Amino acid sequence: MESHQVVIVGAGPAGSSCAKALKEEGIDVLIIEKEILPRYKTCSGVLFGQTQVLLNNYFGGLPPKSVYCRPEIINNSNIMEWNREKGFFEFVWELPKDGIQFPTVYYNIWRNLFDLWLLEESGAEYRQGWSLKGFSLKDDNVAVEVTSKDDKTTRLSCSYLIGADGGNSKLRRLLDPAWIKESLVSSVYQTYNRFSDSGDLEEGKWAVFFEPDISETLCCVHHKDDFLTLCVGGFSGRDLKAVNEMFKKFLEDEFSVVFEQQERVEGCVMRMGPPNLGRGRIILTGEAAGFMYLNGEGISVAIDSGYRAGKAVAKAIREGFDAIDIYGSQSIDLLRHVSLCTENAHFFSVQP
Repeated sequence: MESHQVVIVGAGPAGSSCAKALKEEGIDVLIIEKEILPRYKTCSGVLFGQTQVLLNNYFGGLPPKSVYCRPEIINNSNIMEWNREKGFFEFVWELPKDGIQFPTVYYNIWRNLFDLWLLEESGAEYRQGWSLKGFSLKDDNVAVEVTSKDDKTTRLSCSYLIGADGGNSKLRRLLDPAWIKESLVSSVYQTYNRFSDSGDLEEGKWAVFFEPDISETLCCVHHKDDFLTLCVGGFSGRDLKAVNEMFKKFLEDEFSVVFEQQERVEGCVMRMGPPNLGRGRIILTGEAAGFMYLNGEGISVAIDSGYRAGKAVAKAIREGFDAIDIYGSQSIDLLRHVSLCTENAHFFSVQP
């Protein structure tokens, strides 16, 4: 049986940041990822101010220019909400944290390339196309069962198993079955559309709409290279393909956008449930732990919580302390900011 000190499930920002922290402490870590990177992922693909600060602090800088798309810069003042009475006005997507103001110039990136860069920067060993199937605990050991895309089963052994597998985390579902019932679920549907005329939607601006006749959640659109990226959402049971078509029609009628062919579709599930940092030798981080900032922004807190989880586990391995206790004490400010963001959320057009 292959053995590592730590196995991380998920190669997104939380998993890569966690692995980087562990590698810095000399810990043997393996990341398993069910997809093959670079893989597309539903996300605005915008590096907000806090994300930039964390990348500089934890990774020594921002990603290379090959990760960026046009327009490279989106100023926070150019993220605009629209309604029929006011027209366009500023939409807030990032709050100061603990009195700290973050950069207000944001960067527009391709999320698939960013995640691959972050994974490689972590310096960790990783296996792609491996999905978590289950785990069991025995004394100070975690036995992990994974399956590959060709249905081959592999068994791993580790001291700590870390779930960084996002908002629909398999590890959290295994550890915390009640989470599925307790969490508010919103599905997200994102399309990349070529266009011949962006009408009244200016490049460099990100437009947000709350139209209850279209969706229960916000709808938004912004430029990424030669595409208009449309993102819509809805509660369980909504036909999001139909919602997306209604949103396109709305943009055509109200803003004179002329769409051409649709190139790609992405989707994901957001579970807005109570935070859970894990139990015993099972650690949760990022969205798997319930960390999410204002209006669904998750990259910054994934990087921050992942890195802190890695440092906590490294300290527990070296000094014999309880990893959850260390991680919990190091995450008080993160949980406080999650609560602040939840209180100030402006995400739903119809209240759940």
